[in-house]
Amino acid sequence: MDSWEVSELPGGPATKEAPSWNAAAVLTRALRDPARRRTAPRLKVFFLRHFRLCGEVSLAAKRTGVPLSTVYRWRQRDKRFRARWDAIQLQRRDIIEDRLMAIVREGELRTVYYKGLEVGWRRTFTHLASIRVLDYFDRRAGEKMSHDVSHSEAAESAEKAEGSDA
Repeated sequence: MDSWEVSELPGGPATKEAPSWNAAAVLTRALRDPARRRTAPRLKVFFLRHFRLCGEVSLAAKRTGVPLSTVYRWRQRDKRFRARWDAIQLQRRDIIEDRLMAIVREGELRTVYYKGLEVGWRRTFTHLASIRVLDYFDRRAGEKMSHDVSHSEAAESAEKAEGSDA
């Protein structure tokens, strides 16, 4: 009857020392080469990171490798995901508002070309585009608020009733 020792296992030269399986060695190996699985929670975090960077849902979904319909399904079903999504949208809106206010205040630098050569810069002030973008954001915020409980039809009819009594 043959008996096998750890040092006589096939696949390598025989060693006198058994492999070390203490917690530190296992943790070191796991951190060096972790198994990356494409699970839904990981993909959600990955999508939200890309969404924060680029600000576009479709582009973030494409970079993540998740179909757009799946992203919207996650948003519909997961309250925490929706809250994070909305927080990122508010952050992006604040960034855009700050940039637009800087453009309104300082103007835009545009390059001036003469006969195909760059000859200088011109500072232009365009308020119309800034006003349109801010109006668009206000309309979007108004649409979201109409789904809020405080802006429901019952609350609006109660306000109308109070207004007619006064």
